[in-house]
Amino acid sequence: MCNIGKFTMLFLFAPFSLLAICNACTKYIDMYGAFVSETVEVNGRSTLYYELYISNPTSDSVLIASLDVLGRKDNDTLLSLSGAELINRLGKLRADKIVCDNLILPRDTTVIYIELSSTGLRGTKLTHHLRYTMNSKTDSLLFDIKDVTISVPDLDAALLGNPLDGGPWIAIYEPSWNRGHRRVFYTANGVARIPGRYAIDFMLLDSLGRFAEGNKNEITSYFGYDANVLAVADGIVVALRNDFFESPTLSDHPKYPPKEATGNYICLKISENRYVFYEHLKPRTIAVKVGQQVKKGQVIARVGFTGQTTGPHLHLHVANSPSPLGSEGLPFTFEKFKLLGHYIDFNTFGNERWIADANSYTVYANERPAPNAVIQF
Repeated sequence: MCNIGKFTMLFLFAPFSLLAICNACTKYIDMYGAFVSETVEVNGRSTLYYELYISNPTSDSVLIASLDVLGRKDNDTLLSLSGAELINRLGKLRADKIVCDNLILPRDTTVIYIELSSTGLRGTKLTHHLRYTMNSKTDSLLFDIKDVTISVPDLDAALLGNPLDGGPWIAIYEPSWNRGHRRVFYTANGVARIPGRYAIDFMLLDSLGRFAEGNKNEITSYFGYDANVLAVADGIVVALRNDFFESPTLSDHPKYPPKEATGNYICLKISENRYVFYEHLKPRTIAVKVGQQVKKGQVIARVGFTGQTTGPHLHLHVANSPSPLGSEGLPFTFEKFKLLGHYIDFNTFGNERWIADANSYTVYANERPAPNAVIQF
């Protein structure tokens, strides 16, 4: 058990300016949200990802007890985190100094990953109620910070055409994965960002749910390898890289550093501050040049096996700048796709067929596939 006790502080939530002060405060702690995007529709519900940072510049230690996210309109509780569920939402920015999972050591910072799914999130204000204790020589005392507020943008998510043809394609992502795109920070110019906050990896399956046939060590055994990659909208190519070679086998694939995670890639500007990234592309298949105008549906490359990847697939995400690692990930929807099913237990992926349910074979418009959904474009 971590020994936690008495303390006093101030929380600063920036850039959403608000100060919350404890009556007995003599020490200060910062809480802030660096980036909040627009919402995206998933299964007919507004979905929002963002992060809260709690920074402890004091000589004391903070133990987070719980966090509630409230809707400002009627003060309803949209998310309540405590115990194991809270710990699962915490990220440690200095993992070498962790003593307890929900403990913030002196002069350290932690992040709480927030994922909300509700109706009517767009354009609303969200408040946060944090409970915590502090380590001291006296008894344990629980503190409350309320009314730390953020505003959800009243904007539409980027609407995309299909990046691939046919299917079935599995939309691989899950926000709770510790090393999934949603939780991977990259630091560029001294600023930590999550470019893949809403990223999806697409792999082609057969009717049995397999992603490859024969020798799975050979990239040509993957069903999606060499598939056409399509422009999801009219736009202009603003960046690309096409100098990565491709190992014919998974076992011989090099280990690349974060700065080369993308492999061969294309960055397509589709509107102001919206850039679509296609990553891990096959060498010598990029069919566009920087500065070139492209049309929606145009073949621009093929699925490959380059960069930081464990198998051939298409990585797709939208960001607010053309920097692969120095940008914030934005949500996006597809104009149309047919839901075929989903994987409840991802451990069965590649070995068993997906699960079909009452919503399977429904055609969705202007939505994002749910985590690990199997779809047809």
